[in-house]
Amino acid sequence: MGRPSRWSAGRREKPPRRNRYSTGASGPVRQALGPELVGELEGLCGAPSVGLRDVACDVGAIAVAALVGSLAGHVVGPVLAVLYIGVRQRHLSNLAHECVHAKLLVTARGNRVVGYLLTGLLGEGLRPYRVTHAVHHAQLGSGADPMFQSYRAGGLHTVRAPMSQASFVLRVIVKAALWRLPTSALRVLVMRGPRESRWAPAARAVLWAGVAAVCWSFGVLGDLLLYWLVPLLFVRPVVTWITDLGNHGGLIEDDDVLLQTRGWSSHRFTRHLLGGHLDDMYHPVHHWCPKIPWRRLPEATALLSDRLERFGEVPWCSGYFFRRRSTPEVPCVIEDIITRLTSQPVPHAAGAAERTAA
Repeated sequence: MGRPSRWSAGRREKPPRRNRYSTGASGPVRQALGPELVGELEGLCGAPSVGLRDVACDVGAIAVAALVGSLAGHVVGPVLAVLYIGVRQRHLSNLAHECVHAKLLVTARGNRVVGYLLTGLLGEGLRPYRVTHAVHHAQLGSGADPMFQSYRAGGLHTVRAPMSQASFVLRVIVKAALWRLPTSALRVLVMRGPRESRWAPAARAVLWAGVAAVCWSFGVLGDLLLYWLVPLLFVRPVVTWITDLGNHGGLIEDDDVLLQTRGWSSHRFTRHLLGGHLDDMYHPVHHWCPKIPWRRLPEATALLSDRLERFGEVPWCSGYFFRRRSTPEVPCVIEDIITRLTSQPVPHAAGAAERTAA
């Protein structure tokens, strides 16, 4: 064999090039974290290779719950199945959220295809979700933020001291679950979303009609309605509202980019029900670096807690509805929300209006 040329030898001697991934951090976040820390967080980015397995696990859990509920033969079995399926539908929406940020699968096309599939199963459109979620990240806490609008619709601006945790749950969660949340979910099913084609609602109707026809031919149309549509309208919106409250409730109007979002921890049962795929539990880290996949959020949090001087100021709770016995000095999420809402000196609407005008 001939001697390799100087060009090929030089090329062979170059060190391997490391793939660099963006964290998706905004300018203010980059300034708060610093370039060195952002660079280290980039090493945690990049979609894993198990995204489809996560989808299959959630869909499989829903199928098993429906089967068990139908075989139970008692009203308690189907009711428990419907409640659990609503929880797993929320888990699926967390995976759709991963697709919106292009981090569930390795390729952009894969994220787009799976995103359309998941949002279609949940009766939504991928494009409207992507548009509204982009506004939420870019204008968090402003009058244009869909999350802030949701908080206003849920009456958080009317919360005043004194208010117990039980009163808050009844007034803010149970009251919304009885009317506002299911009607809003129904509107999403039948109406066109932002920047969505005018034919999109009709296409969804045709898709659902086709699924219903197939189920009817196999004699399981009633199961489809009970074990998919009922939790989609009456359970998943409630679970989503609960987790959304934990994400920004009482914090969303803060001007500090590091203090607008809440994280929390809890025992395994609550983590499974409300912390599916970890995004809601580690929501501050997600908002700072939205390109970090959900599996790497605990690792990113550990890195930030060691390297970020102001990490101790970030709102972090232990337990959701109740304080945990292992950390009695740390407030639970509901308690922290009430404390912050009732201690705000100005009406929430005024603050949002001022920031929007600015």
